[in-house]
Amino acid sequence: MVKNIFGFMIFWELVQLPGIAIWFNESIPAKVKVPLVTVTISILFFAVIADFLKKTGMSYNEIGAKLPKKSDLKNNLLLLFMGSMACLLWAWIYLGVFKMLLPAEYARLAALKSTGYVQFLSDWGRAGGLYGTAALWGSMLLLATTEELAFRGLMFNYIQRESSFKKAVLWSSALFALVHLNLYNFPMSFVLGLLLTMLYVKSGGLTVPILTHFAYNLSLVYFGKFLH
Repeated sequence: MVKNIFGFMIFWELVQLPGIAIWFNESIPAKVKVPLVTVTISILFFAVIADFLKKTGMSYNEIGAKLPKKSDLKNNLLLLFMGSMACLLWAWIYLGVFKMLLPAEYARLAALKSTGYVQFLSDWGRAGGLYGTAALWGSMLLLATTEELAFRGLMFNYIQRESSFKKAVLWSSALFALVHLNLYNFPMSFVLGLLLTMLYVKSGGLTVPILTHFAYNLSLVYFGKFLH
């Protein structure tokens, strides 16, 4: 089990390299690079997911990649609303505690000016315009979908199959936090992973955690300043 998970994590990080190479190619306009990076990384993420499914003998239906039933619509909408609010509340609490306990480090990180893909995508989307908004929303939805497929769908179910429910919840959330490669945000991402896993279990599929993840990411882009 450990070998399979380790291999998955390595490939998950490596397939992002082509996207990084595209982003740092100065001959391509930024507004062309952003969707190109998103599509390239998403395709490679889906390839890694498909390969892991094949190796472990799991199916897409088994990991919750299915359309929700109409009879579950009311429950899923309630879970989506409550889950989104819980994720944002946790982000607000975590950032507030971080600012209170480590004010100097918080100020230093807040003052850093990023010129990366995510920052450009966020600025472009907030600026308005059909193309920028479509690029932001489309990218956020694709990235939320691949991460939920990988960590709520694949990792949670695979670890539960090989071990236990409790370990599956904890380890899938920890792996989700690890791939973000940010020490300061690890606790925030870990608890976010726990919340999304609970939504996955309660809803019986990936639709609710994907939409919650998507809504959370968009909320950080548009309203993140109110959380600080």
